Amino acid sequence: MQMRFSTYRLFACMGVVLLAGLPGVAAADESDSCIKLSDDLAVAGCTRTIDSHQYTGRSLARVYARRGGAYRAQGDLTHAMADYNESMRIDPTYPSAYNNRGNAWYHSGKFDRAIADYNQAIQLDPKSGLAYANRGSAWGAKGDLNRAIVDFDQAIQLDPKDAEAYYNRGSAWRGRGDLDRAIADYDQAILLDPKDTKAYYNRGMAREMKRSLREALADFKMHAQLAPYGQKALKRVSKELSAI
Repeated sequence: MQMRFSTYRLFACMGVVLLAGLPGVAAADESDSCIKLSDDLAVAGCTRTIDSHQYTGRSLARVYARRGGAYRAQGDLTHAMADYNESMRIDPTYPSAYNNRGNAWYHSGKFDRAIADYNQAIQLDPKSGLAYANRGSAWGAKGDLNRAIVDFDQAIQLDPKDAEAYYNRGSAWRGRGDLDRAIADYDQAILLDPKDTKAYYNRGMAREMKRSLREALADFKMHAQLAPYGQKALKRVSKELSAI
C-alpha cells in the first residue's frame, strides 16, 4: 500500500507532519527560527531555538518535534526518536509528536508501535485526518486491508481534499480485488492532484487487470510523461494492444 506498502508497496509514504499554527506572541519568532525551515536547515535552526531558552511548554514541544522530523528526513532515527520523546515529555498532550514518532516507527517496519502512537495522536486530536490516514497505512502494511479502509474512510471524511488518502484507499481496494472501487478512488486522487504519478500508474494497473487496455495505456502514457523512468508498463500494454 510512500506509506499514509512502497514508492509504492501499497500505500504512499507519509512524510513528517506539518506542525500546527503556533500560539501566542512567540509564534512569529519561533516560526522564523525553526518550524518553517527546510529539513536540511531545521536541525541547526531548531537547535539554536532550543538553546535560546526562550520557549517552554507547547511551543518548545513543537520545536523538538520539528527537529525530530528533520533528523528523520536525514535518516537519523536515533536522534529523531530522542527528540520526539522529549517533545512528549515536555507536553504529553501534543498529538503531532505521537503522529511523527509513529511515522518513524512505520519507516522502521515496526508497525504495531506505529499504530500505538497513531492511536494516541487520534485520542488527543480526534479530528486529525492525517493521523487516521497514517494509521490506515500501517494497517495496510500489516495486511489488514479492512481496517486500513475504515481509517482511510475517516481520513477522507475529515479532509475530503486529501488526495493521498484517496490514493491509499484505492490501493487497499485494489489489494482486496475490488478494481472498480480502486479506480474510482484513483480518479478522485488524480482530480485533486493531476500530477500524482503513482495514481496514474496504479489506475493503469487496475484497468489492465480489468482488460481495459486502451484506458490503461492512456494512464501509463501520462505516468511516463510525468515520470520519464516509467516506460516498462507503457511498453507492455502497447505490445498487448498491437497483438489484438
